[in-house]
Amino acid sequence: MNKQVKPDEREEQQPEQSKYVVEKNEAWRAFGLVSAIGIDLAICTVGGTLLGQWLDGLLGTSPWMLLLGILLGLTAGIYGITKLIAVFNSDAKK
Repeated sequence: MNKQVKPDEREEQQPEQSKYVVEKNEAWRAFGLVSAIGIDLAICTVGGTLLGQWLDGLLGTSPWMLLLGILLGLTAGIYGITKLIAVFNSDAKK
């Protein structure tokens, strides 16, 4: 009772499987992009905060260097995010 598959039925099954693989890859790429965005923004902001605190302790300018560090960290994070999205979009167009 083996079911024999006709050649034209095999061709119909192949695109569905490859479509699933492509969708799965796109989901992982999107997950990777979102993770990279979060990590990039967090590291830049924490780095700017720590640098600002250190400079405040060194110069005695509390809280101005801390605020400047936070702003510079956020700016660097947003810049990094725009670069990541640009790379993701150029890869998606291919």
